[in-house]
Amino acid sequence: MSPNGTILEGTWEQINRQAGRLAGKWLRVEVLEQGNAPGGERLPLHVTATAEAQARAILEWGYGHAARNAPPLTDEAISRASIYSDERD
Repeated sequence: MSPNGTILEGTWEQINRQAGRLAGKWLRVEVLEQGNAPGGERLPLHVTATAEAQARAILEWGYGHAARNAPPLTDEAISRASIYSDERD
């Protein structure tokens, strides 16, 4: 790729949304079948999934990091004085 080139990845619909900024530019398009990259490895979710599927995956990831029944930190523990103390451990 040349130093001023750009690589775009996504479905046709995702790339087509950028038609206005790509108008008049020379493009090279490589169509990858069934979400596989040329070496056979799976393409990442952000390349193959719809916007709705990406949002759902992010929410599922976030819900997987819910509180683990740990007690909340006290006001003292998160105070500026305790975070930026002069004590060196």
